[in-house]
Amino acid sequence: MVNVHYQRIINATPQVLRDTLLDHQNLSDFFNASFKVLKDENDGEVSGGVGCVREVSILGVRFKEEIVKADTSGIDYRVVDDFPVHAHRGSIRFSAQGSLTKVFYRISCCAPWYMPNWLLTRMLQNDIEQCLDKLGARFDTH
Repeated sequence: MVNVHYQRIINATPQVLRDTLLDHQNLSDFFNASFKVLKDENDGEVSGGVGCVREVSILGVRFKEEIVKADTSGIDYRVVDDFPVHAHRGSIRFSAQGSLTKVFYRISCCAPWYMPNWLLTRMLQNDIEQCLDKLGARFDTH
């Protein structure tokens, strides 16, 4: 089992961060991947939220992710069909601290048989650190 996590304090509210991370078409601003919405969110859910299925394309590999939770406390998603990794779950938590928000991003999954755990760990760790660092830079007020 692979578990990676990273946290960062960002100068934005939980709602703004949630809405930014649910703007699937623009997630390539934060990740080295492209995203395409295949299914919109369920009725009554926030835009891009619960029920939304997106296709992720990275390094020539395409797979689907589904949003399973989305509110101002955080976003949870899962990879559909256990490809390219097994039991992939992503969790992004928001904790308001005055005008700032502590963001905690965790991914857990199982590597496929042909990929060593250490390699998948390094790749995912780089991805989430890059994501939160770019997200933080978006809201820097310098």
